[in-house]
Amino acid sequence: MAVLMHLDGNSFYASAERVFRPELRRKPVVVLSNNDGCIVALTKDAKALGLKRGMPYFKVRGLCKAKGVAVLSSNYELYQSMSGRFQRTVAAMVPKMESYSIDEVFCDVSEIADDDPEKITELAQAVRSRVLKWTGIPTCAGVAPTKTLAKLCDHFAKTYPVYGGVVNWFELSAKRREKALSITPVKEIWGIGGRTQEKLEGMRIRTALDFARMDPWVVRRHFGVVLERTLREINGVACIPLEENAQAKEQIVRTRSFGRACSDIESVITAVSVRMSEAVRTLRAQKSAAGTVGVLFHTDPFRQDLPQYGCSPFLQLEMPSADILTLTGAAVDLVRSNWREGFEYKKAGVWLAGL
Repeated sequence: MAVLMHLDGNSFYASAERVFRPELRRKPVVVLSNNDGCIVALTKDAKALGLKRGMPYFKVRGLCKAKGVAVLSSNYELYQSMSGRFQRTVAAMVPKMESYSIDEVFCDVSEIADDDPEKITELAQAVRSRVLKWTGIPTCAGVAPTKTLAKLCDHFAKTYPVYGGVVNWFELSAKRREKALSITPVKEIWGIGGRTQEKLEGMRIRTALDFARMDPWVVRRHFGVVLERTLREINGVACIPLEENAQAKEQIVRTRSFGRACSDIESVITAVSVRMSEAVRTLRAQKSAAGTVGVLFHTDPFRQDLPQYGCSPFLQLEMPSADILTLTGAAVDLVRSNWREGFEYKKAGVWLAGL
């Protein structure tokens, strides 16, 4: 039986900001989307105030100000850098690792389990401790025989502090496993989205335990083979393999909002050039070349009192390239040929396709 560990950062964007801004550690923090339009990340103490991910910021601006919430624009360069540190730290302590997203990884620790659940719990705690010490990012972990269960155990670890940040499925008795599933809404299962949740609840499947008890044939008939795999994973049958080598990206996008809106073309060209250097770094890392270069820049859509303009032109290259001078030159030409004076620009970026 496989022994898998899922580890992710708690309120990752906000935690990354707190690493370099200690004054935020005792304050609720929210991080806004690229155009400062809505909340994309927030700390537990911010959630306690009634704030939620996805809320438009203009609707809660007054509440944030009244409660002393620190409101930050997203800084994806920082988050990507911190993600690299976090994942390299974990990779040094486990035999196999899959980088699943910017703030979470799956690890296969089967070869060091030795049929001793406590040993893996100790490893998970050691990994959490080192990540916190070396990066400043707090984490939680879940250990189980499948990726879906490991991710669910991580959810338990975040929800119930009594577990000390790690929930090991192998250490739970059958009664405690059943209890944990019975108090977990079905929507918390990895892979079950809003529409699937509604359809399941229409069949009176409201908890993870209800779902675990479904007939696989019924699930396949009504939902398809993908959800049947999820069902089998919840029941301890591994169906989703660990992917150590991430698939190459089919498109690379790098954008950033300006701290203050700007109206001069040179500022936008500078921003586009910086974003292109980041995109080319990713392009070369996966040993690709781009056949299409695109840029985007636009005004603040939430400032309807100001004139609005935006564009996302692109150019197909005669020959796919990974040369930073070629790609940056094409991006700058696109900015110049599509520039309009008299507007306050809030965001700019680049994208590469045809990889």
